[in-house]
Amino acid sequence: MKAKILIVEDESIIALNIKEMLSDFDYEIVGIAANGTKALQLVTAKTPDLVLMDITLQNREDGIEVAEAISKIYSVPIVFLTANDKNKTIDRAINIKPYGYVLKPFKAIELKTAVEIALKTFSEAQKLTAKISDITSENLSLQSKLRVDEHAKKRLINLPHGYLYDTENFELLLNGEKLELNEKENKLLKLLIKNLGKVVTVEQIEDYVWDGELVGEGALRSLMFRLRQKLPKDFIACHSKIGYKITL
Repeated sequence: MKAKILIVEDESIIALNIKEMLSDFDYEIVGIAANGTKALQLVTAKTPDLVLMDITLQNREDGIEVAEAISKIYSVPIVFLTANDKNKTIDRAINIKPYGYVLKPFKAIELKTAVEIALKTFSEAQKLTAKISDITSENLSLQSKLRVDEHAKKRLINLPHGYLYDTENFELLLNGEKLELNEKENKLLKLLIKNLGKVVTVEQIEDYVWDGELVGEGALRSLMFRLRQKLPKDFIACHSKIGYKITL
């Protein structure tokens, strides 16, 4: 595909000469503008791949300021054209990071070289920017995953026989599958896990599971029996006449 070039030059003879040079090198000229207003209109309408910008335009309009205005609305490489070789002017042009600077009068091959270098440099810069953006996105995704993993580590408690207890959702998991427990079974398990390594007394269990309500000894035995039926035999150890604890 031909590269599209916008020429911003107020001297019509020079502009047509530039157009003829670039057309001979198989570039597509999408327009010629003699002032900043026209240049901005053509940039928006034609979306050129490169702008050749004369530094001094009609009515002494500043081409450097026009280039700055273009850069704010559209990402495009800009190559300056000028007969002014004063250091002050060159320094001002360099400050807006152009992709080339050609002094008049110039030969066709000099113009072609400047355009080719600008297009190539801009393309490489775009690829680099995209790569950096991809890397940044990957890093953010990885950071997010690490935060999730770290959070998961903090909320999951390792238990015997490969069981995990999710302290956020209050669920007992095995191989990623949730073990179905009723409300009282879950409350009992939660209490035992909160006291890992300790024997939880019968009184503590009754007070926690039944909210202080007086229940018979058989109620706790029945609840413990149902819970232990769903777990490996040695998962919950019984300490006679004292209470229960999870075996670590």
